[in-house]
Amino acid sequence: MTGLVQGVRHASVARTVAELAALLGSEGGTLALSAVDERTGTVDLSFSLDDADCGDNCALPPDQLRQVVETRLRSALPGLTAVRIDDSRQPVPAGDGGAAGDGGAAPAGPAPSSITVLDPTGGVVPGDPDPGPDLGPLRGRRVGVRVDVLWQAWDQTVDEWIAELERAGAIVTTWRRAQGLKGAEGERRQAEYDAFVGGVDAVISGLANCGSCTSWSVKDGLNALNRGLPTVVAATEHFVGLARTLAADNGRPGLRLVELPSSLNTLPEEQVREYARSSFPALLDAIGAVVR
Repeated sequence: MTGLVQGVRHASVARTVAELAALLGSEGGTLALSAVDERTGTVDLSFSLDDADCGDNCALPPDQLRQVVETRLRSALPGLTAVRIDDSRQPVPAGDGGAAGDGGAAPAGPAPSSITVLDPTGGVVPGDPDPGPDLGPLRGRRVGVRVDVLWQAWDQTVDEWIAELERAGAIVTTWRRAQGLKGAEGERRQAEYDAFVGGVDAVISGLANCGSCTSWSVKDGLNALNRGLPTVVAATEHFVGLARTLAADNGRPGLRLVELPSSLNTLPEEQVREYARSSFPALLDAIGAVVR
């Protein structure tokens, strides 16, 4: 281990974990610091959905959570050597729990699994800051709007944006994401989305308004951006930071975002629609579109 900087300070770890917890949002689960070994540079964290308002549907998926936590801690703590995350959503496989050495039985109830990240030398790859091409004149352009099954206010916002886009001469189609599907159904829906992206000139993806939906909105946005399409992801104020982090972690920190208020889904419909109309110029600016 010659030449490696080893060891972390508890205060630095606690500050970074607090920043991460705020980034993830309390409604999408709770990230907490469990223990720090300052000498060896080992950090133990826990993630729980006990206080989540909308359960696992709104939490950042385990693999994305691990990626975000690992990248942020490695960047802020050069002496970090190991991160262990006890995630209550990942049960220990049969035979792994309990006191195996003395024949004791595993304790009752679900047991969290431990994810260990070992990389004391890895750096953070800066990625491609290019935001992608501007859309340019709207008339005649095919704009695809990716919606979801969670946020009614996003549907209302999209309704107003579509009316404005079509008034400017754009041809608009929508596609609805049911996030988290796996297996054959997940593959079928992903193929649908790939075909949808292949048939448009630009993509608006949203809504990033919780951990899980931010992950999927960014993922679907990056699908379009990586094909060279003008792309923007709509995110509410509280989740802009997480959306930027996920985009950077996936190598595209320049992903364009348009910010909406965090209170969007609690407002009366008419207020949502009024805000959508007033925010349309910000959408045009974010995606580099021109009305002529």
